[in-house]
Amino acid sequence: MSLLNDIKIWLTDLLCISNWDRKAERKFWKMRRLYEKGGYINRKRAKRMENELLEKYQLRLPCTVKIGKNFEIRHPNSIGIGPTAEIGDNCKVYPYFVSMAVLKGDRERNLNHIRRHAKFGNDCILGAKATVIGPVTIGDDVTIGACAIVTKDVPSHSVVKGLNQIRPKRPEEIPEKYKK
Repeated sequence: MSLLNDIKIWLTDLLCISNWDRKAERKFWKMRRLYEKGGYINRKRAKRMENELLEKYQLRLPCTVKIGKNFEIRHPNSIGIGPTAEIGDNCKVYPYFVSMAVLKGDRERNLNHIRRHAKFGNDCILGAKATVIGPVTIGDDVTIGACAIVTKDVPSHSVVKGLNQIRPKRPEEIPEKYKK
């Protein structure tokens, strides 16, 4: 029994995933499943779990965010993504990432049910302490670097650093599935 525990601890250290991270991620996916199942009681439970995640882990990922397949949360510390955001498949989010809405013209967007937060494509990497402001569109295979600030649309196969410093990826950086 002790040997099995030692192996689990070793593997956890090797993968750099703590039990704390796993608990947060399991709770997040359970919340998503409850919300998608529908019904008044399930939605109330999902909202309660959403509040628990916010209190305990500072993880602000509302139930209404549209999330694709294989979404990964790396170390769920203080991640904030707005309720009208859309996230594509195979995206990774690192700690302290924030996606927020612009307050200018917010009332009209609410009344007309227009998306107020960012829309992320497939295979995006959203770096630590990065901020995306407004209803921008981020293309497929985009890497947003640490501490970057994005306020305008980003084309596919790009790297963003600093304040809206966007550069296209070099041909050797683009994955094979996008080269066709």
